[in-house]
Amino acid sequence: MIKHRHTFCGKILLYVLFMSFGLRAQVKYPSDSSFINTLSNVDKNNLQQFRYSNIDTTVNNFQNYFPRNTNGHLGMPSSPIYIKYQAKALGFNMLTAPYQNDMISADDINYYQTKGPYASLTGIAGSKQEQVFKMLFSNTFKNKLNITLGFNRYSGIGFYKNQQSFTNNFYTTSNYTSKTGRAGYYAYVLYNKVKHQENGGISNDTMFLENVMVNKLLLPVNLSNAKREYRNTTFDINPWFRLNKSEDSSKLLSHFIDYQFNYSGTYTKYVDPNSGREGFYNVFYLDTVATKDSSHWRSISNGLNYTLKLNPINTKLRIGFKNEINQVYQYLDSSFINNSVNAGLYISGKSYSSFAKVNYIFSGSNATDYSMDINNRYFKKIGKVPFAVNFNVNLEKRHPDFIYNNWVSNHYIWTNNFSPTDKFQSTFSISTTDNRFDIGVVYQTIKNFIYFNEQALPEQTPLGIQNLAFFIHKDILLFKHLGINSGYRYQTSSYPAIVSVPNQVMNGALYYEGNLFKRALQIQIGFNAQYFSEFYGYAYMPASNQYYVQTNKMVGNYPFVDFFLNARIKPVRIFVKIDHVTQGFLGNNYSLVPGYLQNDRAFKFGLNWLFFD
Repeated sequence: MIKHRHTFCGKILLYVLFMSFGLRAQVKYPSDSSFINTLSNVDKNNLQQFRYSNIDTTVNNFQNYFPRNTNGHLGMPSSPIYIKYQAKALGFNMLTAPYQNDMISADDINYYQTKGPYASLTGIAGSKQEQVFKMLFSNTFKNKLNITLGFNRYSGIGFYKNQQSFTNNFYTTSNYTSKTGRAGYYAYVLYNKVKHQENGGISNDTMFLENVMVNKLLLPVNLSNAKREYRNTTFDINPWFRLNKSEDSSKLLSHFIDYQFNYSGTYTKYVDPNSGREGFYNVFYLDTVATKDSSHWRSISNGLNYTLKLNPINTKLRIGFKNEINQVYQYLDSSFINNSVNAGLYISGKSYSSFAKVNYIFSGSNATDYSMDINNRYFKKIGKVPFAVNFNVNLEKRHPDFIYNNWVSNHYIWTNNFSPTDKFQSTFSISTTDNRFDIGVVYQTIKNFIYFNEQALPEQTPLGIQNLAFFIHKDILLFKHLGINSGYRYQTSSYPAIVSVPNQVMNGALYYEGNLFKRALQIQIGFNAQYFSEFYGYAYMPASNQYYVQTNKMVGNYPFVDFFLNARIKPVRIFVKIDHVTQGFLGNNYSLVPGYLQNDRAFKFGLNWLFFD
């Protein structure tokens, strides 16, 4: 067992509840629409500017605080069941850990500029000791220096044997601009820790198939004492300096240089004291009694960039150089060095922003890898409704992640020489700026795709694989009170035996929305549903912490229905939810990964409070 007394989140939640009902709460939001300005780390790297961030005054979707986890419990691995447009940084990569729902990545980092203190506190509690606490605080000092802190902590024991999990996320960002506007910096520190038990899935589901309401703790699992831990620490600082002394509309050109330093250290450990006698693993390379696998890797990079700004047309030209050193500590230690160059053209205006950039590694272990990105975003009003149109294209050639070519552990050892992967992807979408409507399509074509086969071993296919996803979403309010939130996603692959995803995913909510007590209390009450069509879900291998293809068991074809009540009293939001309320009435195939069932019916409640002083 992972021995933690998870009382911290519960105490925070009780404290916030007491404060919200025992003290006089704020009743007004800042009237200034520019009180909060944000800039994502991705947009910062693409030379975009801070944008107004509207303060959320709704209760929409508050109850869906986490996406449904494919392994059935928060803090556990999640398989890739969606075809998405994803453009990641070029260079060495060790592996991709399946914790996209539970870790904060560099792409999730935001920089803030505020006109006063801003804080958001969230506390959530639910069945099986589920506890969630989230905090965000930001303040800008003298309109120049901003410091932001973010913290997530959550845990739970799950409905099945050996499902306990514990997650910590912490980050702090800072940005500064001098009084003259000639110098400044961006910086962040990020820390993620995911720790959970590995039960290997249900070993015999006969009792469950005969009685869907059976106590899930009675179901036998494959592993009795296995644990996984994954930690990552990242530090990034990016100072910049304008070469010309002043900048105004009379200046045709402006020149900037910036330096970027990044350090990232990651550690993962898998321990199973009983691996030699439980029969789940058939192969042992290092120890036939117990498994103690660990890997540690770190990366240090230095980059220098020059930017030329053409002020009259708000256009920027950028060129740069980057060196990265990567060290891997596993059974044998390895080092990888890459040197790359980059160039980009960035254009922005009142109704559009676009860029085109290219990265190329000219020497090192990933030599000849490249990526090209084109991004266009336009804003257009149709009648009184503002729309955003997005069109993105990415083309890349990339050497395989380290895990595909070399791996040493107690149950798996392999050495491969896979070829680089060629990938083309594009996405086109149209959406309203209030996020109540969006429609779009994602297209991908991949050559030399690498995946884990049915023996959980890496394999490369020379076939050209085409993936397509279409999505549409609409949120409407009829007769001022009847809310309908509906979403549909269709996705397909030319080789579903390799890229296995549900062809259809549907989301919907039907609810009543109204205001009480002279509009002081805003409420929503209704039902939310989610459906995945039947597909061969990826199987999960605890020893490697990776998903692999299988064609023995179909999952999906099951509707998940939740009941919820959302309420808001100005800066305070509250929800009460019965998750999976139809459990036991609509069949028993509520699994998205073979051997891992979703949670049973569960009661949950939560509170969010915003502060502006």
